[in-house]
Amino acid sequence: MYGCNPDQPKQQAELKPRTLVVTQTEGANRTQEVRRLPQATITENGDVLDAIWSKDDEISFRNISHATYTDPETGAPVSLDGVLLADRTASIASFASNIEVWCDLGDQLLLVYPKATDPAITVSGDPLRATYTISLTGQDGTLATIANTYHHSYGIATITEVTPTVANAVVAEMQNLLTVCKFSFVDKDEPGTPLPITSLSISYGDGTYAGTYPETATVTVMQGTLCTVTVTPSAGGYALAISPDGNPTEVYVALFPEATATTYSFSLESGENIYTGTATARLIAGEYVVATNLKLTK
Repeated sequence: MYGCNPDQPKQQAELKPRTLVVTQTEGANRTQEVRRLPQATITENGDVLDAIWSKDDEISFRNISHATYTDPETGAPVSLDGVLLADRTASIASFASNIEVWCDLGDQLLLVYPKATDPAITVSGDPLRATYTISLTGQDGTLATIANTYHHSYGIATITEVTPTVANAVVAEMQNLLTVCKFSFVDKDEPGTPLPITSLSISYGDGTYAGTYPETATVTVMQGTLCTVTVTPSAGGYALAISPDGNPTEVYVALFPEATATTYSFSLESGENIYTGTATARLIAGEYVVATNLKLTK
């Protein structure tokens, strides 16, 4: 925290539309770009997947150094959040937006990808605490879909310069929120060949929410600290359903990280057969887990 007082900004900058530009530090060198993700090391069909930005990809941001802010001249509330757009289709892109938003020297901005919606980023409490929600529903088992839609990440940028036309901010590397798992399964009695996957359901194998898996999670970020992820139990007692095309023998799934080792239950539809089984693991945010040839019982 930089000693910000929401009622007494450190400089009386004129509120007007200005371009907000977020850059990223890389060691001692500063670039004019922000990375979407660390360099991908996950492979699909033998090729390294390039999780690239697309032009006009949207990152939500929220100034978390102020709960609210009021224009000192008009008394009107001033926006503290908005959306930044990627300027190109590439693995590294610049993000900027010409917006009317309050930002002061030393303020911290929470950056969220994909764009936070329903609800957007909100803040409450002292010290300020920002929250938003993410969902895991609708996955199709492909790595490309995870990279484009479910590879949630966040970062905290610091405003380093404010001029009448531009506000510049610096962010360290974006942090990943989820764990990506690669699954394949074999028949416990005939373990030679991976089973084609018509559909896959994943749930907790024991505990209060056995047989279900959370649909959503609330992400909490405090100034200058790492986030916490609080999962919300699935409504109606549902498992996480994966419905891939083409009956592949491998699927990729994004799952919530866990504080301790957790037992997961799998229900696999393979052609006309149903297989079930369990596996135990601790999932850590940002890691890639290969869980292949898990043995299931018909």
